[in-house]
Amino acid sequence: MKGRICIVDHDLASRGYLRECLEREGHEVIIVDSGFQVKPLLNGEGFNVFILNINSPGVRDKNLLIELKKTKPLRILLIVSERGDSFLKEAIDLGVYGFIYRPFNSVEICTMVSHLIR
Repeated sequence: MKGRICIVDHDLASRGYLRECLEREGHEVIIVDSGFQVKPLLNGEGFNVFILNINSPGVRDKNLLIELKKTKPLRILLIVSERGDSFLKEAIDLGVYGFIYRPFNSVEICTMVSHLIR
């Protein structure tokens, strides 16, 4: 099943890599570089999955996660650099489905996204 995915990532190389591997699988991918750009997207067509880089501006704001969970059912994945990040527990409590730890690979990303869209 193909889905509509929003990637929020300030890192240009990471965004390009994620877009390439997900589009190769047939998914529609929308990219923004900060959490501040997400809210206007919620008024349009829905998304199946949001992939958020935890280090991007506006992503560590718990209000963003709350707002995302209020919209149509969707899954949220966080891209994380450090396992001991204090925001992770709060993110789980707010409904984040899982984490993608750096460095990641295309098989890991595509498998996780496909599982979430089913």
